[in-house]
Amino acid sequence: MVNSICAVITAAATIICAVVAAQENKLLKAKRQEENLAKKRTEEAKLQMQMIAAHRDLTVGIALALQSGRANGEVEKGLAAVKSANSKYTKFLEDLALDTINQKEESQ
Repeated sequence: MVNSICAVITAAATIICAVVAAQENKLLKAKRQEENLAKKRTEEAKLQMQMIAAHRDLTVGIALALQSGRANGEVEKGLAAVKSANSKYTKFLEDLALDTINQKEESQ
């Protein structure tokens, strides 16, 4: 009789521990996903700021070229900055798409 009670208590404790561990793993996974999403948002914001700055530089270069009546190095610098920012943003979007695809495959 005592052995049966001890076995039931042990089984119940094991089940409770397993449930608690599963819940904690679920919470940790959700926290990691939130942290990854926050990092991606931060990276996207930085890239958007670079794109805005590049477009500003190009606009200033065009304005200076129009003002002086000839193309100058500012336009080329602005175009190079825009191309660089656009390629970085495109790479970011591609990486984001791959991460999304990988997450969907892992969850299946």
